[in-house]
Amino acid sequence: MINLSAQNTIIVGTYTNSGKCSSGGIYIFDFDENTYKYNLKFHTENVVNPSFVSLSPDKKFLFSVNENGVESAVSSFSIEESDGRLIKKDERKTLGEDPAFLISDDQNVISANYSGGSINVFKRYVDGKLSEVFQNIKFEGVGVDPKRQEKSHIHQVQFSPDHQYVLATDLGLDKIYVFKYHKTGDPVLEQVGEYNAKKGSGPRHLAFAQSGKLVYLVQELSGDVSVLSFEEGKIRLIQEETLLSRKVRFHFRAADIHLSNNEKFVYVTNRDEADDITVFKRRKNGTIKKIQQIKTVGRNPRNFTISPNNKLVLIANQDTNRINIFTRNLKNGMLSATGKSIPVCSPANVIFYEKGK
Repeated sequence: MINLSAQNTIIVGTYTNSGKCSSGGIYIFDFDENTYKYNLKFHTENVVNPSFVSLSPDKKFLFSVNENGVESAVSSFSIEESDGRLIKKDERKTLGEDPAFLISDDQNVISANYSGGSINVFKRYVDGKLSEVFQNIKFEGVGVDPKRQEKSHIHQVQFSPDHQYVLATDLGLDKIYVFKYHKTGDPVLEQVGEYNAKKGSGPRHLAFAQSGKLVYLVQELSGDVSVLSFEEGKIRLIQEETLLSRKVRFHFRAADIHLSNNEKFVYVTNRDEADDITVFKRRKNGTIKKIQQIKTVGRNPRNFTISPNNKLVLIANQDTNRINIFTRNLKNGMLSATGKSIPVCSPANVIFYEKGK
């Protein structure tokens, strides 16, 4: 049962093919922000690699990717408030391998297909079911890194805060594509521009400021964080900072990025031999300054989330099968390890479920 009163609920997307542990797919926990106590309420069975999930705006449905090569798909579930179960509603194949991210509203579900180098739009029906692919956008080309940029790799799609645009990051071609979003149109996505990131940087995830005029971009291959202006569909570089404190020889792969609720801080995870999270203080003009870098106390930190009370950061450490819990100082933004964690097999994505918000 999803407890909508004293406790919060977290939803976790995982990899089911790690070979090192057994995962059924999507996990739902009751979680107490004050005591860090958790209770597993439900998990799916035989849902393949739901490595990223997205809640519908009304919180009645959950959508997930199924990252599975040529058999990749997008799935939809209804959330049963009475007992907290997920009821599978639909599954539709993607026209592109290995979707790594998806977004949704009351009309559409949009997936970023990493290996396929494509974006898919699915129409979303009132009952949570999905159409076949309504729009397929495929990108061609090569980047400068022959191992990681041999073709297009779309890693993320993201709505602008005013819902007028969708931005997509292309790790393979070092670009951000800008689409005008026509919610009920045909096509739904109309490309109106693109931004060329630094060659070999590998744009991965971005986060909008609430104003919609600034974008924070983390680049997986270079370990850079870029502050970008966004006005009328056009992107311009304002500042670029590094996650790396010096010239490094170890392996790293920058991962996820989020702003704090009051937008005074920016948080970024970095994987492999880095396995850390970096805190940036955000100045009034939107530029950033690095103030902390702390180990995630786990291997391969993927996505992370900030708790509704803003006092915690939960980090999905994929290779150590735990979601590690950090406290967050509300005044200075700094993080501290609690030594507490939630065991989950191969977690990749963690979100809070807040009904009615």
